[in-house]
Amino acid sequence: MRIIDSDPVLKPIFERCLEIAADHKRTLPEMRFYVLSPDEFTSLLEKKVYPTSPISIWEGRNMVKRKQRIQSGQESSLYYEVVQTGNPSYGYLNATNSDMMQASVIAHVVGHCEFSELNVMHDTRPDRTELVMHLVKKVDLARSQMGHLHYQDYWNASESLTSLIAPNSQYNVRNAVDTDKHEYKAPSSEAPSTEKRYQPFSSTLSKLFETETIESAFNTDIQKKIRSETLSRKGYKLRIPCQDVFGFLRKYAPVSRSEWTILDYLYTVHAPHDFVGRTQIMNEGWAMYWEKTIMLELFKEDVVKGIIDYSKVFSGVCYPRPYFQRNPYHLGYHMWLHIEDLLQKGRLSLDYVEEKDQLKKDAWDKPTDVNPIDAMTHLVTTITDYEFLRRYLSEDLVFEFHLNRVDKRMAGHIGITPRDCVKEDKQYVWLNPAQVKAEMLSFFTHMGRPRIYVIDDDFKDGGLLLFHRNDGHALKESWIEPTLKNLNHIWKAPVYIQSRKYLYGYKAKSFKKTPVDEVTFEQVIDRMKHNKKPV
Repeated sequence: MRIIDSDPVLKPIFERCLEIAADHKRTLPEMRFYVLSPDEFTSLLEKKVYPTSPISIWEGRNMVKRKQRIQSGQESSLYYEVVQTGNPSYGYLNATNSDMMQASVIAHVVGHCEFSELNVMHDTRPDRTELVMHLVKKVDLARSQMGHLHYQDYWNASESLTSLIAPNSQYNVRNAVDTDKHEYKAPSSEAPSTEKRYQPFSSTLSKLFETETIESAFNTDIQKKIRSETLSRKGYKLRIPCQDVFGFLRKYAPVSRSEWTILDYLYTVHAPHDFVGRTQIMNEGWAMYWEKTIMLELFKEDVVKGIIDYSKVFSGVCYPRPYFQRNPYHLGYHMWLHIEDLLQKGRLSLDYVEEKDQLKKDAWDKPTDVNPIDAMTHLVTTITDYEFLRRYLSEDLVFEFHLNRVDKRMAGHIGITPRDCVKEDKQYVWLNPAQVKAEMLSFFTHMGRPRIYVIDDDFKDGGLLLFHRNDGHALKESWIEPTLKNLNHIWKAPVYIQSRKYLYGYKAKSFKKTPVDEVTFEQVIDRMKHNKKPV
């Protein structure tokens, strides 16, 4: 591994990319690039794109398998991009790539780093890579303290639950759990209100004290006592369901210091995946947009050569696929181009929306004083993929981007019937575009994963109760028992999950399935808000 500053060819390319980005007024964190050998590159992928990782027998085995796949041609040794965003951000270049490919990766990473810096979910954690490298040392120390067998069992149980990480959910730990630790709030600069508070009815005491009624004061006092009693026992109280199950375990599971170190490392490494899942289309499209902008400048200035080869690579990366195999590079890039075109023609204006004549709307080309790049940057700072597609993916674009086009042989394999199609030819069938958009939006509500919540940490015999929110898909029976077993290993007490009309439990190495009355997610929330048992 060597830093890019030591390479006389790549260093000026990198510096020129930064200059072009600055000319376009892009907002970037500090970026550091390294050139890796093929083996180092393969190892980096096994380390979750961090330079180091805890000692693991699985990593060595996976490295051997990956090398065999590369040598046998089953897997490409050329990777288009490897970046760990943060501040600073780290980009990694494969030493076997051409200078043109290295330049394109650098330009692409520029887009990713800006997106992570600006997006509403703010993924650029300061010194993220340095923190992970520090946590690696703590995990290796924990391994020696715990002993190999206990470490391996606990690591495997914890790692199997990383799909239950959801830091960006509205039901994350911060919103779901009430604690006895209060965050400092800066004093308001506004002057205190002198307006007199009036009550809906009058009573002697309320007139005398000019305050709330006795009844409301009594209720408020009761709620404070309930909260105080709960917090005094555990220091926290579940206020609403918590979807960030792993985050809840990391904060409140009864673990040793060594065990907590493992949870902390795994959470820190895997938490960014939630950001990637919720913004992948916008993110990859933004990176492709600025990659092409920067690369065209480099070709124009003759900083790099090979524009024909670059065009082939770019078209291959942006190849269209149907919505269930969506290519985020293709969809995101063309969505940004479409939005830029709408802005340049003034079609995101109130005048355009209120125009009744369809012929005039079709021919509309009235530029406004809005800078398209500024408007697009504002979108980056305010929305994620769900809103991006809801606002701007029209039925015409579904056809234009081939999101509803499926090869006939594939259509037969996945059960698409002629009734599902609106068009066909000798090779392809086309699905209903409205249905395609609806299914894409449904995917981005929870990215195809079951929605699991912690709803009670004192269920029955002091167990942890999870709740599966019914979205039309049942949990796999083969998934439930091993997951509860791993949860039991971490929680060190009985664990349960209610899914539809069954309650599954695991305690004392015993798994049990019990029929129960089905409750809705809304009922669970309502009961928790009223300080009742959720089920």
